[in-house]
Amino acid sequence: AVEGFDLSIVMLDCGRKYFSVDSIKQIIDNASAAGFGYIMLGVGNDGMRFLLDDMSLTVNGTTYSSEKVAAAIHAGNEAYYNFDVDELTQTEMDAVLAYAKEKGMGVIPMLNTPGHMDAILAAATSLTGTNCAYSGSARTIDVTNSTAVAFTQAFVQKYVDYFAGKGCKYFNMGADEYANDKYLNYTGMGFGKLQSEGKYSYYVTYVNDVAAMIKNAGMTPMAFNDGIYFNNNPSSGTFDTDIVICYWSNGWSSYSPMSASNLASKGFKMVNTHGDYYWVLGKSNAQCSASKASGFSINSFPGSTIDNPFGAMFCIRVISLSLSNKAFPALTVTVQAKSSSCSSINAQAKSL
Repeated sequence: AVEGFDLSIVMLDCGRKYFSVDSIKQIIDNASAAGFGYIMLGVGNDGMRFLLDDMSLTVNGTTYSSEKVAAAIHAGNEAYYNFDVDELTQTEMDAVLAYAKEKGMGVIPMLNTPGHMDAILAAATSLTGTNCAYSGSARTIDVTNSTAVAFTQAFVQKYVDYFAGKGCKYFNMGADEYANDKYLNYTGMGFGKLQSEGKYSYYVTYVNDVAAMIKNAGMTPMAFNDGIYFNNNPSSGTFDTDIVICYWSNGWSSYSPMSASNLASKGFKMVNTHGDYYWVLGKSNAQCSASKASGFSINSFPGSTIDNPFGAMFCIRVISLSLSNKAFPALTVTVQAKSSSCSSINAQAKSL
């Protein structure tokens, strides 16, 4: 990790968009040269771009074969966006992990649930014969539906076991933007809807259960911030403070996550994942320039100042799926850390 901080992370959104092994290796090269300690691979984020050799699942006493689960996930990926290649194989992921280790970097897997899981949700519904979606969402399970929860957690467990077996120290469960497709214009989006229905406690339980799965495997759970005590609501249960919070947004007029300072005061370790410094493929006005990145302060979270942050994350996010990998920049990223707990990220893009 960068001197003075526990975590210095580059996150690659390789769930929405398929990235080849060579593309991921090039990003690892640049991040390693810049001094980053970790690459976060968001393999499960809307799409699910990594399949294990054994995908078999047993859910509520019913076993689904590896072939059927893999086919259902593949169909979900194709429905989301049909790339020429849709998923990394286990052999390919083994190679990525080994390469990152050679470069002195750790890998943090990200498998986003209970939202941002279009491909997994489609598989859950088709295999179980149960509508697992929350109120018609294409990407979020109903956390009050026991079949949806059991399927998703059994699926996540497969990947927790794999990455723990590879020596990974952290696992990001995502947990952000619940049903943001269905309730984009509803106050609070899906979290607001859950709270208005008196069902937010189911989300709290879900997050804590997945955190326990990750901890039981010897890793530290991570999650994005917005669902954790959404709208400053502590009345529906207590979140596990062992979850490392990746704080990306303090919200907007109709969306009210708990502030970074309040989460820190509850005992959470905080990673500055400031959304203003993302590099977004397909959104030219949201591609963090070198000059802007040089002004990044690790203490300046969205809406709050945190004196003792746990680290920082630079996110490479995808919203345009049609652009080829040749249109995606290999970011040369320099992180400078100081004992005063300030960090600058200096990013410069060059074509692959």
